Amino acid sequence: MHFKAYLAFIILVFSTLIISHQRSESYSRIDIKNEENLIIEIDFNVQISVLSRIKSSFEPSWESKLQKEVLNNYKVKGSCELDQDIYFRSSLTTGYVSLKWMQICEKEPVEIDYNLFFEEDPTHVHIATISINEQPYPEKIFTVASKNWNESSALNKEESSVYSSFYDYLEMGVSHILSGLDHIAFLLGLLLINLKRKNLIIVITGFTLGHSITLALGALNYITPASAFVESLIGYSIVIVAIECVASITKQYALYNRYLLYSWILFIALFFLFGSQKYILGLLGLGLFTYCYFGLSERYNNQSMILVVTTLFGLVHGFGFAGNLSSIGLMQDRLIPALIGFNLGVEIGQILIIFSILSLIYLLKRLIDFRVTILRIYTASGLAGLGVYWFVERLF
Repeated sequence: MHFKAYLAFIILVFSTLIISHQRSESYSRIDIKNEENLIIEIDFNVQISVLSRIKSSFEPSWESKLQKEVLNNYKVKGSCELDQDIYFRSSLTTGYVSLKWMQICEKEPVEIDYNLFFEEDPTHVHIATISINEQPYPEKIFTVASKNWNESSALNKEESSVYSSFYDYLEMGVSHILSGLDHIAFLLGLLLINLKRKNLIIVITGFTLGHSITLALGALNYITPASAFVESLIGYSIVIVAIECVASITKQYALYNRYLLYSWILFIALFFLFGSQKYILGLLGLGLFTYCYFGLSERYNNQSMILVVTTLFGLVHGFGFAGNLSSIGLMQDRLIPALIGFNLGVEIGQILIIFSILSLIYLLKRLIDFRVTILRIYTASGLAGLGVYWFVERLF
């Protein structure tokens, strides 16, 4: 009994930490042209979901306040002035807030100070791609410990070749999945299902293929998904995998499917009244998919259905990665090595996560005497609650 209480406490604390430490990033493209004067164009983007977490609430005049805050904390040093009005766009379809502006500066080495959002969230990261006279240079990652970029140091770097992007984005891909706690939770859910070794390899391969395809299509701008809806689907994928785990243990697929159906009817009714109407068809399709999936899982209880659904959700997770990658604004001649490097980085990070989780499970079995089945049910239940939180929070 004590063990169950301790375990419940650990799950609660872990869930709270995950909720409070979601990845916080913004992106920009800096285009510097050395003509009669220096012309500096900046295209700034941040996800609405990230902005809402940083700002907690939006005031009535939040657009003008955000513009002022961005200009005051994204400074080009020297004698510069705005050449035109700032372009501002907030799109629920793409899920991004975008600002664009141009500055005319006197001819001198460009130096940029970035100090945006760090006070509200010290873990915030801003990724900027930079071109000087249409020549791409290594991306600058602004953090609370590194807030400055200057042209002189960038020109002196030997690693400014096209293929340096491969190594830059390889590291970025690893960092993205290791800091993407929703993706980690999904992988943990897959391991909790206790698949046979062969099926586990197939599932991971299917997930990899799925997100590799959509990552490439999204980053190349062949497909532009609704960012907010994709992020919510990533949360819901955790719910599906977690319930699949509990249902496979208890053999009560019909019971969970019935309660899920009631929950979906209530949720869609509430969303129709208070949510965004453009997501209604997507939610109806998702609810229908859920009902059919668990009905088929009950009928064909041989782990074959989870192989299919994992590949489908791999496609969804790939769109989540692609949204981050395309927002960075890859230069054309750096796109292929960057895309390959980012994808490989994601896979390396995924393998590290899987081995870490399996090692932890092995150590727990050796050090603590407990029923593994109970641990799987408790952990899956915690993941389901976390997935529901992410799903609902990202939709509204």
